[in-house]
Amino acid sequence: MDGLRYVAAVVLAYGLGSIPWGYVWARLLKNVDVTKVGSGRTGASNVLRAAGVVPAALTFLSDLGKGYGAVALARWLAPGVPAVAVLAALAAVAGHNWSVFLRFDGGVGSMTTVGACLALMPVAAAVGLVAGGLAILIWRYTSLGSLTLAAALTLASIVGAVQGVWPPVYVLFALGTSTMGVWELRPNIQRIRNGTERKLGQFIRTGQRDVLPNDRKS
Repeated sequence: MDGLRYVAAVVLAYGLGSIPWGYVWARLLKNVDVTKVGSGRTGASNVLRAAGVVPAALTFLSDLGKGYGAVALARWLAPGVPAVAVLAALAAVAGHNWSVFLRFDGGVGSMTTVGACLALMPVAAAVGLVAGGLAILIWRYTSLGSLTLAAALTLASIVGAVQGVWPPVYVLFALGTSTMGVWELRPNIQRIRNGTERKLGQFIRTGQRDVLPNDRKS
């Protein structure tokens, strides 16, 4: 019986993470299909470029909520089992990145990661947000902010686990989400190196894409 609850927690977390809020808000408020604009991603940064501030802000909050909600759900179904909470958090981020509602496409998962981390390790989440935010303020690349966030979360999770602040299994959450994020940001890393990455605040006309059709999402 416990095993069924554990499996249900992970499956439901994936479904929750799969809800493409960026797509929903841009469609409802601006009638923009973000999968066909800019990078094609559903995260707040592409929604900001394609649909504006309000849809992006709602996407930011909704994606945070997905991650936090996945952990809360796992703790309700499997109280006192940190590993299930971690698996649910990873499933939510995977759902965001490879949504069943978007033919297994989606975003990078940074805000869903932060939302889950706020539930698991709030101090680590704060460290990651500050580090990622500073990177964006200095260089104005949201992708670089996501990479910095991933690195800071991983480092903070390891420090906290060593000091006994949270269970060591939480480190797997940071490593797993960082791996997913870096994998999805491969094109961005290449464009940063080439000097062609879009900066925060650069808006995109509907139908305009950052990348060639055969270049994976940006």
